[in-house]
Amino acid sequence: MARFLGGVRASLCLLCLLRCGRAQPLNVVIFGPPGVGKGTQSELILKRYGLCHISTGDLLRAEITKGSPMGRRAKHSMASGELMPDELLLRLVRRRILSDTVCQERGWLLDGFPRTAAQAHSMIAAGLVPHRILELDASEDTLMQRILGRAVAARRKGLDVRSDDNEATARARFASYQQHKNATLKALTDYLRVGVIGGEGAAAAVSTSITAFLDAAWTPPATKRVGAAGSPAA
Repeated sequence: MARFLGGVRASLCLLCLLRCGRAQPLNVVIFGPPGVGKGTQSELILKRYGLCHISTGDLLRAEITKGSPMGRRAKHSMASGELMPDELLLRLVRRRILSDTVCQERGWLLDGFPRTAAQAHSMIAAGLVPHRILELDASEDTLMQRILGRAVAARRKGLDVRSDDNEATARARFASYQQHKNATLKALTDYLRVGVIGGEGAAAAVSTSITAFLDAAWTPPATKRVGAAGSPAA
């Protein structure tokens, strides 16, 4: 029943998007393995579309800093590469969206959630319906180089190294991502089309591909460009 109601909510939201055009908020999920560049691309998306950024990693790190019970649980899970319980992540995400007017008026960019099929269905059932889903993809070798390089750069600058920026944890996180990837994407494509974007190129090139995908998402399908003679343009 929850999955059915989630599908109804998704269909109604998309119908409104197609009828109302750009006046509607744009809700986006960016999906991909650790180190693929979600943070970099999220910043570029935020600048272009003015969305509210919701990173579950940032939310969990904030709880760790506060020393809350959720933060202590998150610290253990992040250090070992394990996933946080679904209900805790969903609670954090919902709280963030409902407390921020930018999220509600402009739309949101969700980074790091959902990571499992159960999370995807729970998100939709809770009324958190994205309009487009981006999957950034890269090889494991590329991801390891980026993560370990990030740790080296932090040490050189005298900054704290993230607890999950080490090879053992990174490979555990990648394995967990691979384990859940297909089922999660299948759950999401039950409602929406997923755009797969190669994440191994330069950040600017990846951003161009993402922009093309998101801009296309905003074009109502009934709108056609008409040539001078009154026929549809090629």
